[in-house]
Order: sequence, then structure tokens, then C-alpha cells
Amino acid sequence: MAFTKLHMYSKEKIEQSLNELKREFGDWTYDIPLPFGIWTRGDLEVPHTRLKRIVQIVSDLSGKLLSNCRILDLGCLDGIFSIEFALHGAQTLGVEIRDGNIQKAIFCKEVLGLRNLKFRQDDVRNISMDAYGRFDAVICSGLLYHLPAADVFKLVSRMFEMVTRVVVVDTHIALEPKERFQHNDQEYWGRTYREHSDDATCEMKAKSLLASADNNTSFWFTRPSLINILTEAGFSSVYECFVPTHINFGRPGLEHRDRCTFVGIKDELCTMKTSPAANSLRERWPEQSLAYSADKITDVQPKPSLGKAFRRLKRMIG
Repeated sequence: MAFTKLHMYSKEKIEQSLNELKREFGDWTYDIPLPFGIWTRGDLEVPHTRLKRIVQIVSDLSGKLLSNCRILDLGCLDGIFSIEFALHGAQTLGVEIRDGNIQKAIFCKEVLGLRNLKFRQDDVRNISMDAYGRFDAVICSGLLYHLPAADVFKLVSRMFEMVTRVVVVDTHIALEPKERFQHNDQEYWGRTYREHSDDATCEMKAKSLLASADNNTSFWFTRPSLINILTEAGFSSVYECFVPTHINFGRPGLEHRDRCTFVGIKDELCTMKTSPAANSLRERWPEQSLAYSADKITDVQPKPSLGKAFRRLKRMIG
């Protein structure tokens, strides 16, 4: 069995431990269901559509049942993505740098009795094949945009090396190419994002759960640049996911215009028989080629067009 409820955790014990962790490390990032109808944030009834999207991607594209997959969840916070995959039977490893998040994630794992789930406290920039092994799918959600530009290239390369099939990158992007970054004689574009003030202490950074672990600034790549990074890492095809839909967790409005879900597939390149010239062609997406409309999204309906008679009258009276 993938999981076994542990009888040593009574309702009172779960509630007591939950409150102790909250007092020591602050509230949970995610609302995770536990036994006896207990939720880590009290059951906010918010549909986690980003989680739904990412799990569906792996289910659709891994080429095997989730219960037969090995999943690596990078920057897992307090563990909801890892826990979801483990509840589907996947052998799952969540990696997280902050101690408070790891303690919360381990608590949920133990309460739920998930024997196929492990958590490791580490900096995601330390992952390697030797240290972690291979995975059917690697999840990189809410992480890439917290890294400096040079570290993005290193992490994407490591993910490609360690995965056998699917890498999911859910990240913020730069909507305009404000700054240039040079890597391996190629140009990439994006913008710098401020994570912490220059005088922020290590303790202050550790408490900023939704910011970078140590670097004061990070780099957000544009859509074309990020797709070029994934392509040049070696993925045989790269996609952007739109369904399952994630708009704003079931609420009105749009959560972010600058957050996207990309999927890299690792497979053998297909050799063209009727177009051999295509086999050696390597093209890069130019900047602005994949830009979406910058117009603000509104619910205002377009005005009806004027009738011919009215337009003629306007011309007559000048």
C-alpha cells in the first residue's frame, strides 16, 4: 500500500502538534487535509487549480501510471505537491531549504502515513544525479524566478540530466526584455527582480517564505528566452500548458499575467525522412515573438457599431 494511517495520531495530538508548529514557524503556506477533518489552514475551500494542472500534466505525459512514477518536487515549501503525488501512489521526494517548511511537511507525511514520500532539506542548486538519482518527472513550481540568471541555467541543466521524461516549470516571466544576460555566447533577456533589501539578515530571509533563500535579487526571463533555455538544455519538445485552466483559484479576476506553466519532454529527436534539411536546423525564438497582448483584461463588452444611417448623418453635420 502507498500509505497507512498511523493510529498513534489522535485528533487531539494532531491539533496540538499543528498549533505547536504554527507557533514556532508561522502559518502553513498550503491548506492540506489531514485526518479527522483537520486542515492545516482550516479548510479555506480554495480550489488549487495550479496543483490540478501540474498533476494532470505528469499523468498525461509521463507514459506510465502515477503509481509507477518517481517524482522530484523542488522547492516544495510545506509539501502539498509532494503529498498529492504520494497519495496517487508515486514514489515522491520533496526538496526544501527552509527548516520550518521541512518540519511542517514531515509532520503531514507522518500524520498521513505516507511511506512512499520523503523530504530532504537542501538547496535545490545542490541537486545532482549522484546525490538524488533519476526521476520520471521533476516539478519546478514557484522556484525558477527566485534564482539569479546563472543559477537558472545550472538548475535547468541538472533537471534535464536527472529526468527520464517530463519537467514541469511553473514560473513568473518578464513581459518585456529589459536586461540582457549572456550565456555560452548566446543572448537572453528578462529583468531583475528584488527579493530582499540589501541590509536583510539571514534570519529575515529565512522568515520570508515566499522569497529567495539567500540572493537579494533574482532574474525573470522572458517567454522566448526561457523556451530557448529549455530547448538548448536538450529537451526534444517544449510546451506551454493552458488546460487544466489556472486563472485565480476559482475567484474573479486574473491572478498573474506573467506566470506560465512550461513542459519539457525528454526523448529521442525524430529524424525527418522527407525533409533532411530540417534535421540539422536549430532556431532560436527571437524576443517579442511570443508576446501576448499587454492590454488590461476587463469585463467590459465592446460597444455596438454605429448604423449606416447614423454614420452618414455624422459626416453631413461634420
